[in-house]
Amino acid sequence: MQIKVARSGGFAGLKREATVDTECVSVDQRERLERLVAEAQFFDLPERAASGVADAIRYRVRVECDGHVREVATDDQSGPEPLIELARRVLEGA
Repeated sequence: MQIKVARSGGFAGLKREATVDTECVSVDQRERLERLVAEAQFFDLPERAASGVADAIRYRVRVECDGHVREVATDDQSGPEPLIELARRVLEGA
């Protein structure tokens, strides 16, 4: 599974991107990331969900798994907690 996250916005407007291939991380990290994808029901999420808050941190998360590719755009005010945690972990290097 490949997970790509782009973060932007917030008060400072900082941008950051990171990609993690779950085959290239420890077993614990892989299980944690895959659990968060499942808990967020990632492949069932709407493509876009935004709160409209001006200084919200925006995330674009793309997951490729078993031939399925999905990209979701959300922010820290409207995204489900497992998705936000997934984004944060990927940006931290899993």
